[in-house]
Amino acid sequence: MTLATSGQVDGQTGQRARVETSRSVEAVGDSGPGPTTTRFGFLGAVALWQGGQEIRLHTKRSKTVIARLLLSPGRLVSVDALVDGLYGEYPAKSARNQVHRGIGELRRQGVFIVERDGSYQLETPAEAIDAWQFKSLTEAAKAVGRPSDRVRLLRDALKVWRGPALAGLESDVFRAAAEEWEERRLTAVQERIETDLVLGRHNELIPELRRLTSEHPLREHFSWQLMVACYQAGRAGEAIAVYTALREELADQLGIDPSVELRRLYEQILRQEPLLDEEEVAPRQLPPRPLQIIGRGRELKQIQTAFENGSRAIAITGAAGSGKSTLALEVAHRWAELFPDGHLYSAEPEGALPSMLRALGDSDVPDRQDERSGRLRTLLATRRILIVLENVTSAAQVRPALPTGQDCALITTSRSSLASLREAFQVTLERLAIDDAWALLANGAGAHRLEAEPEATRQVIEMCDGLPLALDIAAARLVAKPHWSMSTLAARLEDHGRLLSELRHDDLDIRSALDSGYSALAPEAQALLRKIGYLAAQEVSSWAVSRLEEVPPAEAEARIEALIDARLLTISGVGTGGRFTYRCPNMVLAHARERALAEDPVAELDAAVGRILGEVGSGSLIEPRLLADRQSRVRDGAQTVQ
Repeated sequence: MTLATSGQVDGQTGQRARVETSRSVEAVGDSGPGPTTTRFGFLGAVALWQGGQEIRLHTKRSKTVIARLLLSPGRLVSVDALVDGLYGEYPAKSARNQVHRGIGELRRQGVFIVERDGSYQLETPAEAIDAWQFKSLTEAAKAVGRPSDRVRLLRDALKVWRGPALAGLESDVFRAAAEEWEERRLTAVQERIETDLVLGRHNELIPELRRLTSEHPLREHFSWQLMVACYQAGRAGEAIAVYTALREELADQLGIDPSVELRRLYEQILRQEPLLDEEEVAPRQLPPRPLQIIGRGRELKQIQTAFENGSRAIAITGAAGSGKSTLALEVAHRWAELFPDGHLYSAEPEGALPSMLRALGDSDVPDRQDERSGRLRTLLATRRILIVLENVTSAAQVRPALPTGQDCALITTSRSSLASLREAFQVTLERLAIDDAWALLANGAGAHRLEAEPEATRQVIEMCDGLPLALDIAAARLVAKPHWSMSTLAARLEDHGRLLSELRHDDLDIRSALDSGYSALAPEAQALLRKIGYLAAQEVSSWAVSRLEEVPPAEAEARIEALIDARLLTISGVGTGGRFTYRCPNMVLAHARERALAEDPVAELDAAVGRILGEVGSGSLIEPRLLADRQSRVRDGAQTVQ
């Protein structure tokens, strides 16, 4: 469940909002907006402040409505979602009226709420919401190099909290959101304590860590930190006692042993080995863990089996939008505790080595690539580090970062085949199966909308080519447009000229993903892809390509293979004469047509298509298809050109 999901709230209705002012809101921090700006908070009880004074809302409807809007800042929230927040599955007859009354009460307190298409949106800058101020401070802490600065930022972030998130709101949506934000708080606490350990504050951390291990007995990292603090403070016996107590607790409650990381620490303490270099902080660069991963259970199992069998390099390849990053980050977070010395992440392969060296404390980065690679391997030799390297275009970008032993691991993603990277276990992501695509769409847009129009749902999945990114965007569009039916979205996606524009929402954009893959192609491959897009044939053969490009069949096949390697064409079958036929996915086809109209003279494109249509005769393998508009070549459906 995401923050944008609606759920039940057991609340009161029919009361008038009573408002009183109270204390100044110092807890929101000094970096927020000016004193005349309305500020909002849900890291604690839901609250708002104006001019430094807290405004207390006493009706459940007001609290619930503002809480639901705060969970989706800058986004439209439907009346149905707000009704669900107030009543759950059994709304009263006056439910919608109660929502409108709650909106009115908030507006009378100066809260700027706009209405669009029957939905409501809270108009406020992100920094006016305590949760996003907390998030900004924790992200800033990850970027600074000095431990003292990191601790200061993390302490400031934790001061924003006034109590349990969304306190007093007990519906499913608010419980899920509260759990998510509590997890972020605990992660920030862990990171602050870890940095305090590096700064040598061992004795002063022990009481806090004893409290945290009592409150969260199964959260092993707090026990790990308490063991380190005790040992570094010269209290090795207490550190061993912490481990013993945790081992018994895990055995009694779950029937399992402590993690590998804790067992290693226990053994180090028994051998009286040094634990921390007080001049270093282990890098923790992984982006947040994906909120959901659907339809990749087989791949997850394959990767885990390969790791258990000794593979320390994983290469995940697939088309744009196939979910490579989601899978890579899910695996990385599952493995994170196995690599206590740090997690390195880069989405820019060209600059990855210098960035990794600096993260490991080496400020004197060599100029030559081979020297950088050697320096990195030297630094990794005595550490247990996990590396995630995304968006690579060739095996040559990966090899300099490959770990040489069993103590480090690397996960890389690419749209291109990395078959020559023999050191890596290879995983290729295909489009989602129909049931998995349905589940992903239902999880975002609501199962009831899919079940009401199953045929339109199948059309949406097909136009999205079963790709997770496109389906996520489609679901977001439906959430933002509650008045749309599934048929409405399907009809809009069926218009190939609008397909890519429809698959864009907020910072999610299928066109930008396709732009990146297109720009990485050689000029000859780009030219061929543009012609295929203009032809608007979803399936082609080497025969068609040789005529489009005016090249011999052997050269046509070489250019086709370049598009297959880039995951822009797939083999769809065997046509007449034993020749392969190749499929171009809907979104790739639409993107290729856009690029053709932007980059090529229409006369040249018409001539290329004419070379195919001109050879259509009684003995041809295809039937001619008349084009209503020779300039735009807007075609619907799939046409196979043999």
